[in-house]
Amino acid sequence: MRRRRGEGERHGMPRRVSTARRTSRPARIAAVLASALLAVTVLAGCGAADPGAGARFVTSPLVRYSAVLWPFPLQLVGAEPGARLRLTARLATVHGTWTSAATYTVPASGTLDLAAARPQLAPFTEPDSAGLFWSLRGPRLSGEEAARQWMLDTIHVTIAASDAGRVIATRAFELDGLASTLPVRTIYTRDLRPAIDPRLPRQTHEDVALATFYSAASLEHPQTPVVLMFDDARPGASGDYVAPVIAQFGASVLLVPVAAAADGVRSTGIIADTTVQAVFDWLADRPDIEQDRVYLYGTGAAEQVAVWAATRFPSRIHGLFAAGGTPALLCLPAARVAPVFEGESGLPCLSDAGTVVPSAVPSIDVVDGPVVLACGVQDATLPSACGWQRALAATRVPRPGDRIIYADGATHPVSVPPGLPIALPATGGQPTEKARIAFWNAVGRDLLRAVLG
Repeated sequence: MRRRRGEGERHGMPRRVSTARRTSRPARIAAVLASALLAVTVLAGCGAADPGAGARFVTSPLVRYSAVLWPFPLQLVGAEPGARLRLTARLATVHGTWTSAATYTVPASGTLDLAAARPQLAPFTEPDSAGLFWSLRGPRLSGEEAARQWMLDTIHVTIAASDAGRVIATRAFELDGLASTLPVRTIYTRDLRPAIDPRLPRQTHEDVALATFYSAASLEHPQTPVVLMFDDARPGASGDYVAPVIAQFGASVLLVPVAAAADGVRSTGIIADTTVQAVFDWLADRPDIEQDRVYLYGTGAAEQVAVWAATRFPSRIHGLFAAGGTPALLCLPAARVAPVFEGESGLPCLSDAGTVVPSAVPSIDVVDGPVVLACGVQDATLPSACGWQRALAATRVPRPGDRIIYADGATHPVSVPPGLPIALPATGGQPTEKARIAFWNAVGRDLLRAVLG
């Protein structure tokens, strides 16, 4: 257990590691990260390739696939050299059909490697073995329908290769929902009341749902790091999508909702420091949580809350993940009131997110562990997003594990898990997809370091 100090103090020294362990740890982390990312991406229905003659798709055998999809090995072998093929992806659901397509020219070897081949007439311009999946386009779904389809249901995507209209190869991919088996618990105010005041009764007429807890604990890892996530309600970036991915890396998630304005930048609700303090105390009482490995996460309108919590409670956290928002507190749309209160008072806030104000950015140099920040240079929702991230990064002396991602060509939703065909334009979405991969690679590496100890 880490000693709790005053809220302005820094953590103690890092845990000592033997020389042999220091030597092997980077290799272990790299190997486990590759394994975990592959497990997040893959499809249970892809066995070994058909040994018979003719064109066929070849994928990694015995690997689990899901709708959250990092690029993975995918080749079409046995094709006619020089042939111009049209590859299509199709997903049929109860809500309608999703499709995507790209044209490729088969090289002299007869093997079309989608991780290396540049497509033509496609919604993406650079080689990408997952391009036909994240570029799927189909009917508009409600938030609940989309979360169920991509994160809970098992869906089937069929990839077909056609030569002058004649289908020469097909492959069916079974995509599992990452959240389908994830234990979930709703946390009510009655659960936090003992942390606020043990004299208060557990049952009161004010009892309301306050947070959601996703447990990643298992027999192999009965104690896990935890990510305290302030929810980003925008499509694909919410806890419905993000929490299952974090759990795949071995960290539990406590999700606190943040109501966002229609502009996707400001918050419309208020969070009190006493509530956040009670959340930390609730986590501290759990034997399945590693108390020295508590991370904060906030993107979009929730980033300001996560950054505030990191600087308000630095002795309670280890790292910070933030993207696509402002680190400065923005006033609520209807009044000059900040989205967080300390004691009985609201904090100073800015009414304009468009102008970067470095003096309004709190210092995150108090965060002892890793910090990951990301933004899209072409963010139309918050054009100043990268300016804000640069101002936040400037408050900190870089540490191991830090990563700052300024993604050229990327748009606002850089924190949506990769592979999901959500919040991307019909064409030109590849830079945003690359930013998503970079962001989640960085988050995954930091969490796996914590899991491996």
